[in-house]
This record gives sequence, structure tokens and C-alpha cells, in this order.
Amino acid sequence: MIKLILRLKETEIDEFNLEKSTINIGRSQENDIAIDNIAVSRRHAQLELKEGKGYFLRDLGSSNGTFLNGVQIDANDHELNDGDIMGIAKFEILVKGLTLAPKARPKVPDQGDIDGTLIYEAPRRKPTPEPAAVPEQKVVTWPVLKAIKGPSKGKEFKMTKEITILGKGSQYDISVEGLFVSSPQAKIRRQGDRFYISHKGGFLSSTKVNGVGIKEDHVLKNQDEIAIGNSTFVFIHPAETHG
Repeated sequence: MIKLILRLKETEIDEFNLEKSTINIGRSQENDIAIDNIAVSRRHAQLELKEGKGYFLRDLGSSNGTFLNGVQIDANDHELNDGDIMGIAKFEILVKGLTLAPKARPKVPDQGDIDGTLIYEAPRRKPTPEPAAVPEQKVVTWPVLKAIKGPSKGKEFKMTKEITILGKGSQYDISVEGLFVSSPQAKIRRQGDRFYISHKGGFLSSTKVNGVGIKEDHVLKNQDEIAIGNSTFVFIHPAETHG
């Protein structure tokens, strides 16, 4: 039986049997897997069984993205394997029991199928290919948000996730207070060596970088100041390289 195990901070919350050909995941209770959290979109992601191929995962245009083994995916189909971990907001969904069907063994002809003497020729062994060189993995240098104003003044928040959410409430990666601060308020995402911030709050709230209000995907630079509500943070990323 194929199972999907919903976890939060390594604590199992629920378990689902993967019995349908299409599984919808999202905040709405109409989904097959409903996750009641503001950071999860109403229709967040979808699993689909393709005959003879297996299950595939796709993002449904969610606000905070869908991740597969720590890598953000898009709306295209991404094949699932046993042990894969899907990331949705702060939640993880572990795939368990997903194995490929065994391949059919080649048929060995019976003696009666061949007129005369059965001649068996052993298959020739193919030359062993040279092992491919393992590409060197690039180490990510994660930035820090240092609070220089507000309730968290003096505190440093090390960003170690592909997406960091700021907003009103303890459920977010970085909690920010203020009269018009939204839930969520802003999102910082990594793309390669760069980090981008985008405003996710309402019309009355604002997210400012160096005193200027931003909307979508504003690239952050070392020592940029981010102002939200009553708080101001300094983006510290001395290892950044922008051409």
C-alpha cells in the first residue's frame, strides 16, 4: 500500500493511503489532503497517476511554492519515487511504499518450439562504461536578517530555507508586528546565488527596501534595509556576487 505521511517538524500529523489516480493538496477542505494553514494555497499541488509510469507531482500556481526533496518545482510533471519528500509551507509529505512493478522475465523457448537441436549462445558482455565524474556541489552561503528596529531589535535570523516567509503571527519563519502587517506580509526566495523579496500583504500594508515600497521579486543586496510595520531588518550577505 502506497502511503503519504504528513509531517510538521518531524512530527507525524496524519497518514493517507494513495488509492486514487488524482490527489489534490491544499488549504480548502475539498482537497484530498487538506492542510489548514494560511501559508498553504487553497489549491496548492496535485498528484496524478499515469498508467505504466507511476505518480507525478505538479504545482498548481501556489503562492509559496511546492518543493520536491528541497527543490522548488513548477507546473510540469515531476516523477515521484519511494522516500521522496514533498515540501508545502512548513509541512512535509513523505512518500512511502512506492515501488516500481517488477519487469517481466524474458521467455526461454521450450525444446518443442524449435525444430532440431537447441543451440544456446551466451549473451556477450557489454564493456563496463567509465564511471561518470560526480559534479562538485556548490555550497550555498545563506544570508542573515538582523533586526535593527522593533521588538526583535538585536536579534539575527539566519535564513536556511529556499523560501522564508515574514508575517504577523508565530506560524511564520520571521514574525513581524505592526498595525497593518498582513498574514503573510513578505516572501524571500533563493534563486541560484541571489535572493529576491516580494510583497504579499494587503493594500494598506507595505514592504520597503531602503525606503522604497516593493511588489514582486526585488533582488536583495548586502546591507539592504527591509522595513515592515514596526520593524527594520538589515540583509547581510557578504558572499553575494551580482554581475
